[in-house]
Formats: sequence, structure tokens, C-alpha cells
Amino acid sequence: MTKILAQLSYFTLFIFLFSACKKDDTTSQQWEDLANKKREAIAQLIATEPCTDISKWNIEKVANYWCGHSYFPIHKNIKAKFDKLWNEYIDLQSKAEKAGVKEGIIYELCEENILHQTEPTQLICENGKAKLLYIADLSLEESKAQIIPVKIKIDTYLANLTCNGIDNWTTTILLKDCGYDYLPYLRTTDVTEIKKDIALYNSLMLNIISQTPRPCHAITKGYPIGMSCIDNKPVVELSE
Repeated sequence: MTKILAQLSYFTLFIFLFSACKKDDTTSQQWEDLANKKREAIAQLIATEPCTDISKWNIEKVANYWCGHSYFPIHKNIKAKFDKLWNEYIDLQSKAEKAGVKEGIIYELCEENILHQTEPTQLICENGKAKLLYIADLSLEESKAQIIPVKIKIDTYLANLTCNGIDNWTTTILLKDCGYDYLPYLRTTDVTEIKKDIALYNSLMLNIISQTPRPCHAITKGYPIGMSCIDNKPVVELSE
């Protein structure tokens, strides 16, 4: 009897070790699907809390697993459940990324060629539900009105730019009605405010363009290949 029990114990240990070492064949897409379901669960959780007094709600800003942030309307009654679901979502995103690396997927770095505003502009109660509003929710008239003072600030910033060399200068994109421009800025200075203005301007411009579709025959620009300092003004050099 003792011998049989010993054999069973060894067999149980073998099964445990085999299970622990078993290769996880879950694909990155399968992990991504699970993450999306978790995100849907978060939306369902938020929808269960009635919104009658907006002062009881807050805008929750949380870091994404890869790039940027996400924003949610959160009531204190669901905060703990939300935190749990979001942590589970991030864990699934992490597993999706690790599986993707094994599959040979190359993930891009978190670099924004076109700055845009991702933050919500307002938190409201609508039909008994909490809702976040974004730039895209603005009307065409509202977007056109709001973009004017932002453009003035950007023009003033550019007019006051000076340089005495080309070190530490870089560029970002400013959208136009048709096409875009490359704007210079100095990496070593506090550029938070101008980047914020450019992000707001680009988001408003995208909203204007999307609501007034029309043919665009802008000349295709080259890409930045360097900077020049001409008459103490930074100039973006473009490829042919």
C-alpha cells in the first residue's frame, strides 16, 4: 500500500511539473480579444451607475500599456471595481505584446509625428449615463471659432523663435486646410505649452476637415532631413 501511494505521489508530481512547464500557445490575437472583452466589461460597469449629479463623477486618466492614456467617467461607487478591471486589462495587453514579440511582430516606439489632443473636453450626464466629450464632438462652427486664438498663439511663437546653431532642434507637423507644414522647436527648452497648442490646433483642424470634405490637391511635401539657422531663424530642410 505504501509503495502504491509513493507511486501515486510521484505521478502527481510529474503531472504538476508537466503542467507547469507546458508551453502557452495562446496567440497575440487571442490575448488581444480577451483584452477587448475586458474593455467592454469596463464600459458595462460604467453604464450600470446612473448619472444624475455630474459633481459626483470624475474623469479618470489611466496610462495605457503601450502608448498614451485612456480616459473614463468614474463614480466613487465603481472606482474599486474599475481599478481591478483596468489592471486585468493591462495584464492581458502585456501578454498580447509578449506573444506578439515571439510571433515576430515589431512594435513601434511611442512617438507622435502629428500631435493631437486626446484629453476629453467635458464630462456630462446624458440620458442618465455619464459621458465624456472630445474635440470631435464640437460642431463645425465651434471648431472654427476655437481654432482662431490657437493659431494666433502658434504664429506668435514662430515669429519669436531665434537660433544660434542647429543642435537640439526638431520638428512637428501642423495641419492645414489642405496639406501640412513642419514646425521647428527646440528640444532642450520647455516646449510643453507650444506642443499643447499644436495638439489642440491639429485636433480642431481634423474636426473641421472631417466636417467639410472637399478635393485636396496640395503638393506633396518632402520629409525633414535637417535644420538650418538662417538670419538667426530656424529653417526646416526638406528632402526633394
